[in-house]
Amino acid sequence: MLAPMWHHRARKLRSVIAKPKHVKRGSVNRVKSGFCPGRRSFSGEWAEMRPRSRTKRSGFSLLAVLFGVAAITIILGVALPSMTNAIANVKVRGNMTSVSGLLQNTRILAVKLNRTMTARYLVRTTSPFGLVYYAKNATDSSPLASSDPQVELEAPITRYTTPTGASAPAAINTTTLGFTPQTGDPSFNSRGLPCSYSGGTCTSNGFIAYYKDARISGSGGWSAISITPAGRIKRWFWNGSAWTD
Repeated sequence: MLAPMWHHRARKLRSVIAKPKHVKRGSVNRVKSGFCPGRRSFSGEWAEMRPRSRTKRSGFSLLAVLFGVAAITIILGVALPSMTNAIANVKVRGNMTSVSGLLQNTRILAVKLNRTMTARYLVRTTSPFGLVYYAKNATDSSPLASSDPQVELEAPITRYTTPTGASAPAAINTTTLGFTPQTGDPSFNSRGLPCSYSGGTCTSNGFIAYYKDARISGSGGWSAISITPAGRIKRWFWNGSAWTD
């Protein structure tokens, strides 16, 4: 009778040692961290210690950065000349629009004032460099005045009577123009027709002038403005193979 009772007490003692007593909520024995093995967490559930995992930090390696810089440098080296030419071509068209506008203004003044007016140009060799077109009475030989109608073209643009220099295109032929042009300063009589003024006489003529923008290499950067004997003002641009408007 003593042996069974002894074994029963031994099993009960092992059970008590293996499983701790329930810890009530609000008890002073509550585990603060909630992650100690063999004790309950704040929620009253069993928890065990787990190692903290290190988060991986993403980024670029030095080799990747070098490859990126090299790629950007190559792209800029290829694209930059094309961008420069494109910007210069836009400026060339803008300059030709300014000159044709000044010529049209000179023509309107001739009709309005009932006198012969001449469109002249001045090459500035000192700062600010550039090419200035202005309108004057045909009989007035005085230099440019601030009161004169005028437009200024940015350097480095140069006026030519005919295209010259390396890779320069051929001049626009008379068949394309429809007349034989003069290359001097165009004047407009009181009826608004273009003419060549000399000694009080203005002989009816057509005109043409060529321009080169030095920012554009090779055969590019060439432009022209023509005036027909009827007074039509037209812009021309060299596209590398032909003159177009």
